[in-house]
Amino acid sequence: MKPRVFEPDAIEGETGSRGGQNGAAALARSEKRQQARVLSREKRRKKQYRLIGWLLVAIVVLWGASTLLWSGYGALKTAASREMAIMRLKDAIEDRDVAALQAMLRVTEESVPINEKTLAPLFAYVERHPEAYKQLDREFARQRKSGHVYIKGLTSYPPVFTIHVFEDRYVFEPALYFLHVRVDDPEASLVVNGVKTEEEATKDPFVKKIGPYLPGAYAVTIVHSNGKKKTTRVELFGGARVHEVDITK
Repeated sequence: MKPRVFEPDAIEGETGSRGGQNGAAALARSEKRQQARVLSREKRRKKQYRLIGWLLVAIVVLWGASTLLWSGYGALKTAASREMAIMRLKDAIEDRDVAALQAMLRVTEESVPINEKTLAPLFAYVERHPEAYKQLDREFARQRKSGHVYIKGLTSYPPVFTIHVFEDRYVFEPALYFLHVRVDDPEASLVVNGVKTEEEATKDPFVKKIGPYLPGAYAVTIVHSNGKKKTTRVELFGGARVHEVDITK
């Protein structure tokens, strides 16, 4: 019986082959783990980006909502202040509160002071025409929609009261009216609500211009040189700033 002879080269080759396979497998596993770590990091990074994106969107939405809420609050506050001012105006007219109206009315014409005497025609008009308050409401509503812009001038049709902000508060500018009075005697004088007027000549010697006057009811009387008088009633509450009055009829 022959003894078994081992071949070192063959054994070493087999061992090297197995070692190479194990090394390749280990390298593959390492690469897979590396790829897994990279993918994991990418996923985490994407999640972080999505989270940051959602946070930014939420911040923008919250900021926009807060801005809208704040602006809405400001608009509501402005609207409420405006309506309160209108309510106080109507109450002051109804109560004949001269002091309150002096604080609320603003007139740029120095020749028309706001006092008990100049406001008396307004009080008389609204007492005779209670529906005047509804007319004011309609005009204030139009001013709110259109911005109450109109061209000033004798041919304009201003609101009875124009509401606007002056020194951080609401004030009302009353329309100022003029009268073109047609007379049959150029030498006759005119008396309005018991007060003799200063007349302004026009191109027509039989037409006299008087004013300005606040909104209200007026009695215009012509006084002839022989003492003869004739009176006509005029109501100035809306319409053109210049009213034509024929006192000869």
